[in-house]
Amino acid sequence: MMMNVAEVMTKNPVCIDANDVVTKARSIMRECGFRALPVLEDGKLVGIISRGDVLRVTSRKTNIKVKGLMSENVVTASPDDDLFYAARKMISSGIRQLIVVKNDKLFGIITAKDILRKFVENDYTPVKKKVGDVMTRDVVYCEQDDEISKIWDKMYSSGYSGLPVVKDGKVIGMITRMDIIRDSSVMLSKESGKIRNVHVRKVKKTPAITTTPTENIKNVAEIMIERSISRLPVVNSSDRLLGIVDIEDILRAYVS
Repeated sequence: MMMNVAEVMTKNPVCIDANDVVTKARSIMRECGFRALPVLEDGKLVGIISRGDVLRVTSRKTNIKVKGLMSENVVTASPDDDLFYAARKMISSGIRQLIVVKNDKLFGIITAKDILRKFVENDYTPVKKKVGDVMTRDVVYCEQDDEISKIWDKMYSSGYSGLPVVKDGKVIGMITRMDIIRDSSVMLSKESGKIRNVHVRKVKKTPAITTTPTENIKNVAEIMIERSISRLPVVNSSDRLLGIVDIEDILRAYVS
């Protein structure tokens, strides 16, 4: 039986006020691991702020408010929407979470990982079977000697939450937005002109968990849920980078 959003979502999600400073939002994300926070003003939902948004602020000391960086274009779901409909809305909107509203009031939040977990638990069968059917072949990647300041900008401009780290053509790990947010040594101060040349090798904490083009979609979905990761480099038998598959690709394999 298909489940609906209300059965899977997180009720009463952690929120941030539009007039709070962005560094507070970043601190909440760092401590709790959230990808995005609903933004309220006078108790009313007015926007959403994501990890990508907080990466735009590079100084520890700033008075930039959440409302100055948040997105006002909030994509929402109804508690009664079924999970397939919610997944399709995420895919078409290019986002990983939907704010759940009921009678114009904040009701909860549901993420791509929440939906994928239920697909796995209920043993749903994906339409597309292999990673090679859904992966992206043109990969944005970095090397371990690249400066974080450049990777920071590359993540923001590309919209990717993590990049494969490559050495001599082989994947040795991943660096994610959360790796950067959690490492206080890379809080760059572009506003003051003081930029530390911190390199990827110092910040990279995410291990090299990879997959192959012939891997079964169900297996990758299970890995993403068990390891709480959203992107997997796709490699050949020599660990050379062939592509990348993310949680949106896996959701798409189930619903398209």
